[in-house]
Amino acid sequence: MSPERRPILRLAGLGIVGIVAGCLDSSDPGSGEESDDALTVNTSPLVVHGTPPAWNTDKRVGRVILIDSEARRRAALDPYDVPDSRSDALEELLADIDYGSERLLFAESAGPDACHDRLELTNVRLADGQIRADASVLDTSADDMMCADVVTYPSALARISFEGGTDPSDSATVAVTDGWDETATVSAAVDDLLGPDIGSLPGSVRPKAEAEPIGPFECDRSNIYRHPQAFDEGNLVWGSVEHEGQVTLGLRIGDTEFEYGDTAQVELTNVTDEPVYTGNRTKYNIQAYTEDGWQDVRVADEEQRFGYEDDAVEHPPGEGFEWPVELTEAGIVAGTHHAHAEVCPELSSGRYRFAFFGITDGAVAVAFDLRR
Repeated sequence: MSPERRPILRLAGLGIVGIVAGCLDSSDPGSGEESDDALTVNTSPLVVHGTPPAWNTDKRVGRVILIDSEARRRAALDPYDVPDSRSDALEELLADIDYGSERLLFAESAGPDACHDRLELTNVRLADGQIRADASVLDTSADDMMCADVVTYPSALARISFEGGTDPSDSATVAVTDGWDETATVSAAVDDLLGPDIGSLPGSVRPKAEAEPIGPFECDRSNIYRHPQAFDEGNLVWGSVEHEGQVTLGLRIGDTEFEYGDTAQVELTNVTDEPVYTGNRTKYNIQAYTEDGWQDVRVADEEQRFGYEDDAVEHPPGEGFEWPVELTEAGIVAGTHHAHAEVCPELSSGRYRFAFFGITDGAVAVAFDLRR
């Protein structure tokens, strides 16, 4: 196949996020306008993700979002980071939208390879006061085309205008068919949370049983500096962060018990409808529960110490950080911001915790037991 053919698909196959699947105008396949007595609908493909979005858990067929305000539009669509070359077309689709008489319907699904790069929204209609539609992932390849073997996540957007004084609907039901021909009915409402519910996050927070401290916890090297605890113990929270009475972030670990050499997956997730800001992903302690309290397992030479950049990272709804931590001495420091550090003493059986201190006034933590 010529390297000039299907450049968008080749990028998607490499896991690039935010590639626009075609121009956002009526000349695109799958774009266009529908109308009936109650609705006028302009639809367009949006972007193709090459990495799993936050909704892609438990084999869900797709996701639908109904939008009734500019704030909700920003929260829902800004994470897609449409390239500058296509932003004008998207702005044209959204120009002068009046949420008093209009709604945006966003849908996303998945396909088995890079040639399933288009989600088509069709048959948009009003039934019993509710928006109804069909969404299908399309294979847009030619017969002789080779398709990269990578799951893709195409999406589409519809601007729905309610005609003749019809009140705009605040709910929608979409029959979504993914690239494997699996169909599911997906419902949405304007007050649905964009981020996942804190109770639905996979993983755990900490073991239920109390732990015996590790001791003694001493490094046999001289002139070393142990990574300090970067927060006050009284300001540590377990598993979730609250701001003004609302849970904003959830921290989870894949399990609460590991063998030496396992990889512990730690994930931080925004569970709100708005972007949440934190410090960068390097700001964490990995600590052992010892006779002298919680102590970081990492040390460095006195002259090197541990430093951090004071910058801010935006997390859209449902997004956050991931930390795969290999539970070995080398794995804990490999590829990290502090690659000059060492783990000392060696890891031993006991209770450990991962504490992210890139939040305001404290840290959020998860804990686990290590067997060696």
